[in-house]
Amino acid sequence: MTSSNPAATGTTTGRRTPPTWQVVVGSALVAAIVDVIILLIGDAAGASLVLELNGEPDKIGAGDVIFISVVAPVLGILVTVLLARWKPVFLRVGQVVAGAVAVLTAIGPLVQDTDGGTAATLIPMHLFVGVVVVAALEVVRRSRA
Repeated sequence: MTSSNPAATGTTTGRRTPPTWQVVVGSALVAAIVDVIILLIGDAAGASLVLELNGEPDKIGAGDVIFISVVAPVLGILVTVLLARWKPVFLRVGQVVAGAVAVLTAIGPLVQDTDGGTAATLIPMHLFVGVVVVAALEVVRRSRA
């Protein structure tokens, strides 16, 4: 006699995947916390953390970093997950787009007129948000497989 119970057949991996909302919230929190830590390290290392926006200097603060580090992953993941309800391939497409956007936005600090310390602080922040989104979409993708 065979059983359809995964626990009885030994086919379960013992891991439970979190619901999508937990993936979204968790990834946004991780991105914000790590980016604020990177900002504090850059500040302690002497980076000016000033960018010129619309011809005026603008100091990058923790509030700015938290806002962008939360909004970008939340919007990216939610849009991708909603599109994936229509066509599941959008989870992979979203991962590629998130990685590409992270790399392209990381180039921004290199071409702006700012000090090297500020660029060295902003680049890993941009890249880390991209890594978080790619990883979060992978969790969602695997939970649906």
